Amino acid sequence: MVNTSVDMLRKLISFDTTSRNSNLALIEWIADFLNSRGAHVELAYNASKDKANLLGSIGPDREGGVVLSGHTDVVPVDGQAWTSDPFALVERDGRFFGRGTSDMKGFIACSLAAVEHWKCVKFHRPLHFAFSYDEEVGCIGARALVDLIARSLPKPAFAIIGEPTDMRIGVAHNGVTASHTSFRGIAAHASEPSRGVNAIGAAADFVRYLREVSRLPEIADGGCTFNVGLIAGGIATNIVAECCSVRWEYRADKQEDTAVIHKMIFDYIDSETLAALDVKSDVEVDVPPFHSGLGDESMRLLRRWGAKSPGIRLPFGSEAGVFESSHIPSVVCGPGSIDQAHRPDEWISRAALDEADEFLSRVGTWARQNAPD
Repeated sequence: MVNTSVDMLRKLISFDTTSRNSNLALIEWIADFLNSRGAHVELAYNASKDKANLLGSIGPDREGGVVLSGHTDVVPVDGQAWTSDPFALVERDGRFFGRGTSDMKGFIACSLAAVEHWKCVKFHRPLHFAFSYDEEVGCIGARALVDLIARSLPKPAFAIIGEPTDMRIGVAHNGVTASHTSFRGIAAHASEPSRGVNAIGAAADFVRYLREVSRLPEIADGGCTFNVGLIAGGIATNIVAECCSVRWEYRADKQEDTAVIHKMIFDYIDSETLAALDVKSDVEVDVPPFHSGLGDESMRLLRRWGAKSPGIRLPFGSEAGVFESSHIPSVVCGPGSIDQAHRPDEWISRAALDEADEFLSRVGTWARQNAPD
């Protein structure tokens, strides 16, 4: 029987939900688990029907509930030197190893394990479970998930996004905008480069321009970061490169900074500097910045449940900005450490799971209390 957070984590880890794969087997298992324990469950599929978000609820159909949210996908293990099967939970010295243990099936496991203690309890406030797909590749599922929440639920009080924060309250993080910019020039024999237009040279100039933008005081002083992650172009050393592409990102704290950067980049792309080339630039990831709108009373409630204050600014992105942009006040708070995420031999400690179990037990106690006026 699956009834503890460790049991649940073992089951969740056994599903290979790397973002390139379907998450349906895991989602359908969770749906069956929740349905069998009296929850109301809805699934919302992507266009190709190979992935789904899940929204489940227990308790009365009324406003003021709490959303427990997490993403079901994980990053790849390709090329990483694991010492055990990444999709089979292994315990060593009080640590549980497996892909997604910290990021972020640990929180989902504890949330679902809590249902075992709540299945025969009468709630006066609702609790909601919101599990998404494709967070790791741009928070793709989250937008449809918050739309489903808006259509299906009375307005929740707030959402807890259970990314690994060691149970500290995350109240802000930068957004993420990732783009693919491609350059097409004219191929020519390398002995006469003037007969061609070198796309690699243009891409190199573009990368230098990105560096200049990143160093502008109005950008750098705002905490914005830039990174060029991938450059690909050319086919041989004796051919003037016809094509080159650059994949790059920036992470800005404010939408105003995003607008400034966007204008500077596209003014450069449209300038005479690149007039001899065909240049296209597409935004592939657009995750909004996050600034928590949670009020003081809700923050005090989180602390009473065991979340740690003061609130912190997080170094990583999450789905919290998507929730906030849809007028669902949110925090990021979950067990484990982001330091373990995306690494070989990813792990979460038993103590971290125990801490989350206690937190969720207090959430349940709150939901059992008399309904607010």
